[in-house]
Amino acid sequence: MADGFRFSPRPNRAAEIPWLPWCPEAFALARSSDRPILLSLSAVWCHWCHVMDETSYSDPEVIAAIARDFVPIRVDNDERPDINARYNMGGWPTTAFLAPDGSILTGATYLPPPAMRQALARIAHYYVEHRDKVEELMREASRGSEEPGTATAIDASAPDFVVEKARASYDERNGGFGDAPKFPQCDLLEFLLDDGLAGRSESLAMLIRTLRAMAGGGTYDRIEGGFFRYSTTADWSVPHFEKMAEDHGALLRILARLLAYENDPALQSALAQSTAYVRTTLYDEERGVFLGSQDADERYFSLGATERARREKPYVDPTSYTAWSASLAGAFAQIAVVTAEDELAEIARRVLDTLENRMCGSDGLMLRVWRFGEEPRVGGMLADQSATIAASLDAYEALGDERFFQRADRVARATLAAFAADGGAAADRIASPEDLGRLALRDRPLAENASLARSLLRIAEIADRPEDAERAGAILATFAGSYRNAGLFAASYARATALAQRMRAKLTVRGSIAETRAWRRAALSLGAPELSIATEESAPNDAPSATLCVGTLCGAPMSEPSALAAAYRALRERAPHATPTNSPGE
Repeated sequence: MADGFRFSPRPNRAAEIPWLPWCPEAFALARSSDRPILLSLSAVWCHWCHVMDETSYSDPEVIAAIARDFVPIRVDNDERPDINARYNMGGWPTTAFLAPDGSILTGATYLPPPAMRQALARIAHYYVEHRDKVEELMREASRGSEEPGTATAIDASAPDFVVEKARASYDERNGGFGDAPKFPQCDLLEFLLDDGLAGRSESLAMLIRTLRAMAGGGTYDRIEGGFFRYSTTADWSVPHFEKMAEDHGALLRILARLLAYENDPALQSALAQSTAYVRTTLYDEERGVFLGSQDADERYFSLGATERARREKPYVDPTSYTAWSASLAGAFAQIAVVTAEDELAEIARRVLDTLENRMCGSDGLMLRVWRFGEEPRVGGMLADQSATIAASLDAYEALGDERFFQRADRVARATLAAFAADGGAAADRIASPEDLGRLALRDRPLAENASLARSLLRIAEIADRPEDAERAGAILATFAGSYRNAGLFAASYARATALAQRMRAKLTVRGSIAETRAWRRAALSLGAPELSIATEESAPNDAPSATLCVGTLCGAPMSEPSALAAAYRALRERAPHATPTNSPGE
């Protein structure tokens, strides 16, 4: 790809545009030449991004106008989610027009050639003729943005709020939420799984109906396995054909946890086939990481098995993104426990170890991007830290390897110090005095903070460290006054808030990793979202055993995994009612 940029794999002239990366030199050029910036947010898996490369960015008049009147900057959404979070105009591609300081003039998504030619002419004219308005906009943008609230306690009603929102938008006929286009909404599905397993049958019913509809509809690839990115129709029949590592990390984890608790042949098949798809298509065996995505190729995925066998498979992005690779590794660890497939466990271990060895910087934080044939790069993103911590805890609880707990704990300490040194919620990126454009604005994302808080609650239980639970409470309290603005997208926050309020349970398993596998499988089958699992080495001649504690009550040591379910029920009945996690000011 020209100068490191990635364009449509089909013939196009987009590389003729003098694109620059997001860098100080690009902004300096915009200032010195007194030209506005054209920011293109693209992605290698994005169908309409490819179409724009092949049409608008291949139009000779567009190419000439951009080179003459603008400073063009091209950003890969997957590599720079922080830029995407501040400039996305409602989808991909995003076509944003900026002042030289990075403040937004206007923008759109896909613009066909006639609309693009018109937009370029209009913005260039506006920039020259209305400099007073542009300068006022730049002054307004420099005043910053609103921070999250400063509440001192978490909002206990968050789970009920999200359930009500889910109920109101639930499609009883087709499963899923809302109308077309219909996305999986994995954060919501995972919240419903926890909420349903904790006792709200309505949540479990909405989850299962949605998963069955997805697995039985056009958004699922019945030939090669795997879920397509979303459906263009409400009934899941007509997909958009990208397959994303990001989605599969969550969907496989949800399916594994659900199927450990409840048998469902159709979903069992979807889990097995989708795991095989990820294993064969998205796993880079040479490097020991998962890859980012497989391209949307409508013609290929519309063919039958015989016809597909004669065609070249759609392009797979040879880039590993730490957050997505870690999430899939954590999912593989849990699937390995449910299915007793040792190969999946070894893949999970190898990927997490590769991330530790290749993607961890000297500051103890994870880098984000590792493109094949290049060195790892792009540091300072909260999403990669929170996903690595959560996946390492998943692997520890599922597989019993102590190094994964130690790794989760270490990255959590480094993350709190670098992203949340003020004691509140974490920023989405590490600030720098040289931040360009809207990157200077602090963004404290709800989902990543909720994930970090959940991980701290898990660490607190496993390591008997109440101060981590208090720190989680402080993070969650930050959003108590604002999370409702996110609607259904507050699901990750509601999930963390629910965990903070549940009576915690901990299973401590003693014995070798191999000897105690059945205990961890039995623990997953309980379907108890509040349960943490710790594995301790025992003396060489001691038989494996386990102790279960619920709240402040602990049962007698058990010698057989089959005794776990009854012990859990008995302790739940005897334990006092749960109280919320301590929050600042209480």
